[in-house]
Amino acid sequence: MTEQQFRKLCNETEIGTSVSFSYRDRTVRGKFIGCAEDAVIIETDGKATFWPWELCDYHKSSYPTPTYS
Repeated sequence: MTEQQFRKLCNETEIGTSVSFSYRDRTVRGKFIGCAEDAVIIETDGKATFWPWELCDYHKSSYPTPTYS
């Protein structure tokens, strides 16, 4: 992800939006909380997880957010 994509993600993504991050063989799904100076913050399993923007690929999807009951 470029710094410009990182800034766009931080400025245009609503809090609570479902997001997915992959790095090597690990994939994490969670909800967007916000951004730190150099990382995206998502909630996974009730905890805040920081992902450095340099390790992220940017891909926007129009899939609807799933709901569970």
